[in-house]
Amino acid sequence: MLAKFYSVRVLTGANKSRKLLSNVSRATRPTSSRVRKSIFDILWSRVGIEDKSVLDLFAGTGALGIEALSQGAKKVYFVDRSRAAAKVIKENLSRLEIEPGRVKVVTAGHKDFLKGYSGDRFDIAFLDPPYVFDDWDQLLLEVPAAVMVCETGSRIEPPAGTEKLLERKYGTTVVTLISSSDPGN
Repeated sequence: MLAKFYSVRVLTGANKSRKLLSNVSRATRPTSSRVRKSIFDILWSRVGIEDKSVLDLFAGTGALGIEALSQGAKKVYFVDRSRAAAKVIKENLSRLEIEPGRVKVVTAGHKDFLKGYSGDRFDIAFLDPPYVFDDWDQLLLEVPAAVMVCETGSRIEPPAGTEKLLERKYGTTVVTLISSSDPGN
C-alpha cells in the first residue's frame, strides 16, 4: 500500500482541516502541525503568503506547499526524488481540487532540479531534507529564492551571501529562516 491517511491536516485557509494522504515510507517525515503552524505564523509576520511563488524542495507529502496554497500562494513547485512521494502529492492535490495551473510536481533530486531550473526566482522555498543532510552551504547558495525556510535536526549557519533572519527550536526540530542577499539567486 502506497499511502494512507496520516495525522496530517491542512491547518488554515481554503482547505482548513482537510486530511492529507501520507507516504508510509520511513524516509518521509511530515512536518508536525505545531511546527507548520509556527512556520506559517512567522512567514505571515515577515513576508506574507498570499500571491507568493513557493518551492517545496524535498516535498515528501507536500504538506508545506499545500498549506501555502491553502493560505493563498499563487504557485507552488513540489520537488521530491521519490516517485511514491510525487504520487502522494498528486493525489493530495487532486483530492483538494487545487487548480492544476497553480502547481507543478517534479520527480527529481534536488541537485538535478536546481541545475535544470531556469524559471523565475521563488518568493519562498521550504527546504526540509532528511535530518542527515549535510550540504547546507551549497544548497542555500543554489536555491533561487528570496526567503528559505530550513527544517533540520540541528543548527545551521548560513554561508556568505545569505543572512539568518530567525531560528526557532521545537523539540528535535530546528527551523531557520534565511534570506538570500543575491537578488539574482
